[in-house]
Amino acid sequence: MTKEELKKSVQQRLGTIKGHVAGIERMVEENKNCEEILVQLSAVTGAVNKLSAHILENYADACLEEARIVDDKVRQRIENLTKMMLTMVRK
Repeated sequence: MTKEELKKSVQQRLGTIKGHVAGIERMVEENKNCEEILVQLSAVTGAVNKLSAHILENYADACLEEARIVDDKVRQRIENLTKMMLTMVRK
């Protein structure tokens, strides 16, 4: 993914998150029940975690490219570590 593609993707995801937060603000103003608000907060938390994972994944890919690791075994271990970190971030 190019830097411009990543930037556009991140901006789109942030727009979605902003929309969710604005919706939560409206729910609070309208005195919606706590359960509904908590569900929406959970959605925002998930969206932020996915955005973090998206950025981390692209950063890790860029770092691996820049490092130009030629040892396939070392590269595979780093890729596996990255995948594990992404799994943890996405939760």
